Amino acid sequence: MILIPVAAAVLSACCLICFSGCGKLNGWLAGWNEEFEGLIDQIQADNSSGTADPSASSPADGGGQEGRGPFWFVSEDVDGNEVSLSDFSDAKIVMVNYWEPWCGPCIREMPDLARLYKDYSKDGLVIIGVFSTRGSDADVRDIIDSAEITYPIVRCGGGLEKYSPYAVPTTYFIDANGNLLSPDPVVGLKNYSGWEAIVKLFLK
Repeated sequence: MILIPVAAAVLSACCLICFSGCGKLNGWLAGWNEEFEGLIDQIQADNSSGTADPSASSPADGGGQEGRGPFWFVSEDVDGNEVSLSDFSDAKIVMVNYWEPWCGPCIREMPDLARLYKDYSKDGLVIIGVFSTRGSDADVRDIIDSAEITYPIVRCGGGLEKYSPYAVPTTYFIDANGNLLSPDPVVGLKNYSGWEAIVKLFLK
């Protein structure tokens, strides 16, 4: 398990070298903005065309069991309490945010996610944080407290490991039945306004 944080540190060092020139950094930021705008356009197109059917599931995508989609899970929180997607049957959208306690960008965006959850939970938004690093319970509890997290933080298991990403933070949007609302996850951190723009589109 030590290899993952080491790899992350090496990757961060490489990124600092690659982005040492302002011109390269500006180019990267422009590409990131284009990717974000592309995701927004895709969500708007899906909403307007009505091609996405959140209630549909099939054996091909892992669904079909009692109407459950491929993202169905039954896991537990840091205190060992069971947490299942069925606990959020009234949700309109569910943000599944994969993060790790050693990930700086993950931790930096968590106060914004906490604020987002506070502002939009009454409208049907649920956020679920997912981590996999073993032996990190104390660190996870400290982060939950310092970021004032009130949404569930669960372990990566019970079905959630199927979508475990190569990089964190990575966020999927699903419905209350476990169906993906967008085929592609959001990779990387966002600030409050960035997440709010996406959430508002799904809540329309």
